[in-house]
Formats: sequence, structure tokens, C-alpha cells
Amino acid sequence: PIYPVAEVQLGLVPGIMSFYLGINGEVKYNSLQNLLYDNPFMKPQLDSLKFTRSQIVLRAGIKGNLVKKLNYHVSARYSLNKDEVFYVIDTNARLKNQFNIMYKDANVLNVCANLNWETMGKLYLNLEGNYWGVFFNHISDTIEEKAWYRPTWEVKFNGKYFYNKKMAFSVNCNLQFGRWASVPDFETNVFTVQKMKPLLDFGLGFEYFFSNRFTAFANINNVACQNYAKYYDFKSYGINVMIGITYSFGDESLKVRR
Repeated sequence: PIYPVAEVQLGLVPGIMSFYLGINGEVKYNSLQNLLYDNPFMKPQLDSLKFTRSQIVLRAGIKGNLVKKLNYHVSARYSLNKDEVFYVIDTNARLKNQFNIMYKDANVLNVCANLNWETMGKLYLNLEGNYWGVFFNHISDTIEEKAWYRPTWEVKFNGKYFYNKKMAFSVNCNLQFGRWASVPDFETNVFTVQKMKPLLDFGLGFEYFFSNRFTAFANINNVACQNYAKYYDFKSYGINVMIGITYSFGDESLKVRR
């Protein structure tokens, strides 16, 4: 396939505000590895793996600096997608404890607002809000169509502070609202639509740098101990801790914002 590629940028206020408008196309391969990373409850053997093709992607936005080191970016993106991936319970599984995938043609709207701040080369803060709208090209006659398990609204916050060149402390928070599940009745095999509870995930992290390429870390996940379910009837762990080490075999330093 052939996709258009064009972009226009305009500096409205030098150093403070710029505007851009663009159009392009994209192809994404839905590999089993990527699907399992997103949903670890996938069934081990899928019937087919397809490309998701964004035939047209329209994007526009405004970005710039409010004050020194405080950057903002407000953007909108509208894409016409073929074979978008959604997760549904595998009703053929004996224990009904795994997911299958379904492909649907859909148009996807994303409106995003982002603020990030860097100060003294030590403190990095990032706040982002997203709205997602998914509009299907073909509506089912048997069940109301929803973007299963995808949030309509999402708010994310990340912060990292470097102390004494050897230690780094981090915090992250993720809020998701407006998620829907397709819930089957295993006796009648009829699906119903159910709105899921909001998702709250709050975590803390610590890193110690032995060198630019060797670190030890400890992460505390789900500090609020919320028994949320990212996927219907699959509860998350409560508060949990991960400890490990990281070594870079390349020349790139591990002392980066992430």
C-alpha cells in the first residue's frame, strides 16, 4: 500500500508556541510477543496474526514553553484503522480463563495534553492526560460495540529525582476511566456489556548507580493496594516489590529519565 506523508509547521510565538499539521499512514504488526506483553492472559495459540493498517492518520497540535524548562504539548490525532485489535474472553477454553483477539475496522481519535518540567538537571516531572474515542465502521446486531478494556480517559504522572549522583527516586501514577468489558454467559454463550471500575496504579522506585552502566533497583508497585482488574475477572496483585540489577553492554548511560 501507498500512504501519504506531509507536515506543515508554523512558529506562532518564537520560543513559546508553535503549531503543526500533518498527514501520514502507518503499519503495525501485532506480534504474539507484543500482544502477550499487553495482555498476559492470551491463549497460547492464536488463529491468526494480522497487521493493523492506519490508512490515513491526521494529526495537529500546539507545543512550546510556558517558562524555562516547562514544556507543553496539546495534540489531536485521528486515524482510519483496518484490523484494530481487541480482546475478548475465549469461550472455547474449558476453564474460560484466557483471552482471544478479534479484529475490527475502526476510526480512533486521541486528544492528548502533556506538561513536563526539568529543573537543575535533577528533578524531572511529567503529567499527561488522554481522551480516546473509538468509532466502529460496522456495528454488530447482537451486542453493543465497545473498545473492550481500553480507557476512554487516562491520566498519567511520572517523576524522577537524582540525588548525589548515585541515587534516583521515582514515582508514577496511572488513572484510567471509562473501560468496558464483554462478559459472556457460559451457559447460553450470550455476551453482555459491563462497565468496569476505574483503574488506579501508584508506584515508587529507587535506583543506585554503581556506574553509568551498572545499577541496582527496587520498585514498589500498586502502593495503594488496589485490587483492580485491568481485564474482567482477572484481578491484579496487591502491593508487590521487584528488586533487580541492570547492566548496559553499550556506551549509553543508564542515568536517563524513564
